[in-house]
Amino acid sequence: MRIEPYTPAHRDEVRAVCLASASERARTDAVHGQFTLLMYCDPYLEHGTAFVLLDDDDIARGYVLCAEDYRVWRHEFAPYARRIAALSPEYERRMTEELDYYESVYDSYPAHLHIDIQEEFTGAGNGRLLMETLLDELRAHGVAGVSFGVAAANRRAVGFYQHMGFEQLVEYGDGDEGGYTFCMRLA
Repeated sequence: MRIEPYTPAHRDEVRAVCLASASERARTDAVHGQFTLLMYCDPYLEHGTAFVLLDDDDIARGYVLCAEDYRVWRHEFAPYARRIAALSPEYERRMTEELDYYESVYDSYPAHLHIDIQEEFTGAGNGRLLMETLLDELRAHGVAGVSFGVAAANRRAVGFYQHMGFEQLVEYGDGDEGGYTFCMRLA
């Protein structure tokens, strides 16, 4: 396994990992799957910083995607926002809430990320390698901090982020329907 900068040659594989790692609803409901890709994958591949976890056959098995500067990325996100809004009022509301949240923490955490790895490739240090690669890149670019959300039900990921040194910034929602925002200052 190795980490490399994303190239469009791996776009379909990264999108497949995104959907495979998403909720059951994203995997079984085509519209929800489209929302997931528009909100959490495609805009980062096209306007962000991205690294992929490649196996020995050069197939993407995981990734970390990042908007290094939320405000710049938010401007580039506009076409995706229009497409999400056209899906349904529910998706438009979810998108707006999330985008408003990133704006609210911008001064301390101008970057935000998404990381996913196919289940069979977790637990072998691949997540740490992806995260360290991205964090080194963000530090080299002088990014002050990074934040991201995780579902409360994903207890394994929560433990991983805590072990990596991320701090819990916010808890939202209720029980397994809720989640956490984690953050890390980089500069």
